[in-house]
Amino acid sequence: MPPPPIITLLTDFGAGSGYPAQMKGVILASLPGATLVDLSHEVPRHDVLAGALLLEDCAPRFPARAVHLAVVDPGVGTARRPMSLVDAAGRCFVGPDNGLFTPFLDGGRARLVAAPEVVPGPVSATFHGRDVFAPVAAWLAGGGDFEALGPSIADPVRLEWPRAERRGSEIHGQCTTVDSFGNVITSIRDADLRGEPFEVTVAGRRARVVLTYGDGRPGELLALLGSSGRLEIAVCEGNAAQLLCFRRGTEVVARIS
Repeated sequence: MPPPPIITLLTDFGAGSGYPAQMKGVILASLPGATLVDLSHEVPRHDVLAGALLLEDCAPRFPARAVHLAVVDPGVGTARRPMSLVDAAGRCFVGPDNGLFTPFLDGGRARLVAAPEVVPGPVSATFHGRDVFAPVAAWLAGGGDFEALGPSIADPVRLEWPRAERRGSEIHGQCTTVDSFGNVITSIRDADLRGEPFEVTVAGRRARVVLTYGDGRPGELLALLGSSGRLEIAVCEGNAAQLLCFRRGTEVVARIS
């Protein structure tokens, strides 16, 4: 028996909302054997970059055959394009062409969702997650031909991606997102640090570099390489985002020692 199709869902709809359930109902009506996995429905509302960063962390952990349905779509119903993408690794994505798939665009192939036989209609102007993207995800996961979706998109929207910059012995990055523990994730990656010892300053505060969260004293500001391969700022048994009054774009400096 072939393995069941896998479809992941990521939205900013909220875990208590009925909208994700409606999307799941559409998928299961078309593809009853599908395995549905919620990546998150708690992306901050309208925060496309936060959704893209979360997708970057999660999608590579799944089998390549999974279809990733992502809807953080403040432009729903406007001229923004509905899109499907197959990235360089063969992973498949469905959602709005608004930069949500920026981490996967290099070497990928994007297509406009335009085939009328894939989207049965009617289509609400305010809920493309249910009426456009869910049917497309089910169709692709069930073996539908990606190339038949519509014409290719040569210029998919890209977000300005947060990166790190090396300046002599310093690596300058920025705070990007906060996880559910209040740990602040930054744009500095382990590859930027090259395995060298370093010190960290953020928002005018020195953070002690440790291996893991429990290596600090309660309330102490810490810096560590997290499971995503990015530099994190944490507070032992506390909340770094609250302590630092988190704002995206706040500078983080790692000094090679």
